[in-house]
Amino acid sequence: MRDYAYYNGVLTPYDAAVLPLSDRSIFFADSVYDVMLGRGKITYQADEHIERLTSNARAIGLVDIPTKYELTEAIESLVDTSDAEDFTLYVQLSGRERRRSHSRSERGVNLLMTVTSLEIPNEVRLVDAITLPDLRYGYCNLKTTNLLPAVLSMSDAEKSGCELAIFHRDGVVTEASLANVSIISSGALITHPLDNSILPGICERNLIEASRCFGLEHEVRPFTLEEMMHAELVLVTSTTKLLKVCRSIDSKELANQDLELAKRIFTVLREDIIAKTS
Repeated sequence: MRDYAYYNGVLTPYDAAVLPLSDRSIFFADSVYDVMLGRGKITYQADEHIERLTSNARAIGLVDIPTKYELTEAIESLVDTSDAEDFTLYVQLSGRERRRSHSRSERGVNLLMTVTSLEIPNEVRLVDAITLPDLRYGYCNLKTTNLLPAVLSMSDAEKSGCELAIFHRDGVVTEASLANVSIISSGALITHPLDNSILPGICERNLIEASRCFGLEHEVRPFTLEEMMHAELVLVTSTTKLLKVCRSIDSKELANQDLELAKRIFTVLREDIIAKTS
C-alpha cells in the first residue's frame, strides 16, 4: 500500500508532500488537527471527528473553515486512493499568511490530510507509565499541533523504559502524553471533568458507553495520583490504540487488576469499529 497526502486539493504520495512557508502551522503551530481510523473505504466516526476539528478551528479563530460536506468529500476522495484494509487518517486545518507575522491578516485555511496504513489493535495491551507534572499550557481542550509537551514527555517515558507519561496538576491526574486516562474503582468508571486541562476524547466517550454494558456507573470528577495507584484498572484511551491498561506506574506494579473486564471492554470497542466499517 502507498501512503498519500492531500494539500489544498492536490494529491501526492506521502513522501512527496510539501507545505509552503505561508502555512502558519510551520512557524506558529497555528493549526488544529484530528486523527481517525478506518477500514476499507469507510472512516470510523468521521462525523464526530469532523465536528471536533471544526469546533477547535473556530475556537482558535480560524475563518472560512470548510463545511462538514466539503471536508467529508475531501476525506472520501483521499480514502478512495488507499488500498489498505485498515488505515489512519490525519486531517489538519491551519492559518495562512504571505509573510511570517504573529498577527493574522489573511482569511481562509489550509487543509492537509494524510492516509497511512495502520492495523486496528486486536487485543488490549499492558503498558508501563511514569508520572510527570502537567506543565502544558491552558488550551489542552483544543487539539492543536502544539505538541512539544507531549514529545518531551514521551522522551522522558522512553528513557525510563516506559511507553507513556501520565500528567498531574497538584496531585490530580489530567491525562497522558497522547491519550485520556480514566480509572475503574469501586464499580465505577471515573473520568476527569471536561475542562481546559484535558482533550474531550472521542474514544473515551466510546469507553463510557462500553462500560455501561458491564454495569459500571460513570463518575465525572477529578481523581488523584494516590487514587489511581489503588484503582482496579487504570485505562488509557486513544483513537488509534483504542484501550491500554497500565501495568505499572513509576516502577510500581499495580495490584488488583481486573484484566478480564478490560478485555471485555476492549472487545466492545473493537467490535463497534468492525460493525460500523463493514
